[in-house]
Amino acid sequence: MRSYVLRGGVHSAGASVPAFAQQMRHNPWLDLLRTVAIFLVLLRHGSRSAGNALSEGFVANLFKNGWVGVDLFFVLSGYLIATGLIRRSSVTGRMFPKGYFQDRILRIVPAYYAVLIVCAVGVFPGTAEASAQSLLAHLLFLQDYTGSNINVVLWSLGVEEKFYIIAPVVVVLMRRQSSMAAFVACCVALLLFSPLCRGLTFEAIGGGIDYGRFFEDMRSPFHMSLEGFVIGIAVAIGRDRGLTLPKGWALAGLSAGALVLVMWLGSHDFMGAITRVDAWLVPTVLALLFGAMVFCAACLGGCALRCEPFFRVNARLSYSLYLVHLPLLPLAYGLPFSCGKRRCAARPIPLHRLNRQERCCHEFRREQC
Repeated sequence: MRSYVLRGGVHSAGASVPAFAQQMRHNPWLDLLRTVAIFLVLLRHGSRSAGNALSEGFVANLFKNGWVGVDLFFVLSGYLIATGLIRRSSVTGRMFPKGYFQDRILRIVPAYYAVLIVCAVGVFPGTAEASAQSLLAHLLFLQDYTGSNINVVLWSLGVEEKFYIIAPVVVVLMRRQSSMAAFVACCVALLLFSPLCRGLTFEAIGGGIDYGRFFEDMRSPFHMSLEGFVIGIAVAIGRDRGLTLPKGWALAGLSAGALVLVMWLGSHDFMGAITRVDAWLVPTVLALLFGAMVFCAACLGGCALRCEPFFRVNARLSYSLYLVHLPLLPLAYGLPFSCGKRRCAARPIPLHRLNRQERCCHEFRREQC
């Protein structure tokens, strides 16, 4: 009977191996970062209901830039998936564990399909008016390329599913780099792929684009959003090779990263005007910052965290909250609202027309001033 040597001793190949999802040791500091990620997304989409109350200023910018929560989710996914694969391979000797794809499917697909269907048939407020082609693309997780027009937040699920497919290959490729120089070179090569794709696309378009065009062409597609996953995997491999920080330094690093993030997000509306910096650098710098924060949080594993139950509950609910929060916003938008001196009747707003509705109301208010 074959056996595999682990840090904790020898495990028999015939011994019971925990499911892939059980490979991770619980770390409340990672729950904290998951909570931050989902709260940022909720701030971004919830800020619409605040109207002119948050039109400008530090807090308004902080809300508007909440979309970066998705980038934090990507880094966390890269780290968690890679850590699970590494630990599982230490037991089985294989980088394609038997329960890996099954676990990913059972965790992601049922809830995703449930929300997709109820949005497509109009159970949530408003009418999705999804075409057969759009529904098929969403069922196949291709909406990051074809357009996520049923529930816009589902674009990131298309990105995530593609990452799950290639993650074992990427982890093997990066782990095979035995020397530090080779490992860093591999990380840099993978890290530069998405910025090059975005930057070259931006230069081909010629600039002068708005956030909608940027989102469709340079953020939503899978190959444009790889930095977070790559950095998360690099952090996991570094941790597996013994890279760590003293607890005090890790806590200071996490606190400093959070402070830098808050000040940066509140400084200006990142997507108010799309420039070369936004296309070439901003997503990559965000991924690097989030990677540093995830690394510090990973080094704090085993340390107590105040309000740990609160963060654990939010981390557990983060996926469900992410799926359903935007389809439920029309409940707020369907309430009576004022456009200048004109009283608009309450009515359901189709999900894919929310932005159009906001633009029309904004133009009407501007004309009344």
